[in-house]
Amino acid sequence: MRAIKNSHARKRFFILLNVLFAVLFFSCKSTDQSAENYNRKKSVELVFLGDVMAHTGNFIMSDYDIIWDDIRDITSSSDFTFANIEAPVSNNIPFMNYPNFNMQYSYPQAAIDAGVNVMTVANNHTNDQFEDGIKSTYKWTKEISQQYKDSKRPVYFSGLKEDVSSISKASSSSCSYSIFEKNKIKILFLGVTQILNTPSCNQMINFFASTEAGKKKLIETVKKMREKNPCDIFVLALHCDEPEYILDVKPSQKKLYYDLLNAGVDILWANHPHTPKPVEYISDKNTGKINKIIFYANGNTISAQRYRPNFSNPASMREYTGDGYCAIVHAVKDLDYTYFDYNRLVYITNIVDENKNILIKKLDQNLFDELEKAENKQLLNYLKKREELLNKIGVNFTCR
Repeated sequence: MRAIKNSHARKRFFILLNVLFAVLFFSCKSTDQSAENYNRKKSVELVFLGDVMAHTGNFIMSDYDIIWDDIRDITSSSDFTFANIEAPVSNNIPFMNYPNFNMQYSYPQAAIDAGVNVMTVANNHTNDQFEDGIKSTYKWTKEISQQYKDSKRPVYFSGLKEDVSSISKASSSSCSYSIFEKNKIKILFLGVTQILNTPSCNQMINFFASTEAGKKKLIETVKKMREKNPCDIFVLALHCDEPEYILDVKPSQKKLYYDLLNAGVDILWANHPHTPKPVEYISDKNTGKINKIIFYANGNTISAQRYRPNFSNPASMREYTGDGYCAIVHAVKDLDYTYFDYNRLVYITNIVDENKNILIKKLDQNLFDELEKAENKQLLNYLKKREELLNKIGVNFTCR
């Protein structure tokens, strides 16, 4: 009888042990699955464009929305789409062409309607219309920020000082910046310029001269900003001191970019040359994951600088002003570590349609098929050559 009781006791013991194991096993499995779902949600998609310009050929168009139609699927589907607004924005001043640009509200509004929702307004043309232009641009950024504040797609800016009510107040105020968050990933965004076409009102702009003192001040500003504003991704929009219309990067500029990465920047997004330049993806030697990116220049997103293509010489340097990148970045936060696990460049090009509208188009097979169908062999051959040349610019992968 004792043996039977012992046998039953052993059975009950093993049954309880198996139940306990099952509970622990499935609980852990459930926890792992929840963590996996949680981590999967902690990601954002960022899209980086280049320069949004408005020459005469652009602003005489009757409908600015059609400019964006072919890339709207990219610009509107991301969480955040970044662009450089390369002009003052004022309704008090007419549209103006180079060398002293001005956009009225309707032009950048088309970009916002297409999904562009993070903009830098710091560049060499920021003070083209002097103090009135800067104040008008500042007013526009505040109005747009307020208008979209509670929408599904808020709009953010950086580039002007926090207070531009007067030059004296602006000179003592700090750089403006934006902080925004999606899916538990916090992004710090700062837009600055190293160059201005005139020194007028530079106290009102996030301006750091391209001198050793200016570079040192920029690095210190970045470092302090990162310390003061803990974030997962620090994006620096830098309107750089690089010559226009060249593909090379100055060694001194590359050194500055690495110093800025070391100071806390995660994505350095440079512009100004109006030509696309190489992209550098930098991986962490300890994890092997990409955790830093340098866009040396994304080129023009929209302009009229290549209104008449040079069909006889597609490789001419000025021909690059009609092309650029949409850079798609997928950022993932794993516990306290953020990395970029999917990165893609979509080539874009500006074409003039039969109604003389300048449109952004994806430079891909669909466009080639359209041109083939339209029997536009001249433009087709030209753009195929442009695609070949863009492929040679290069994407670099480094480890540090």
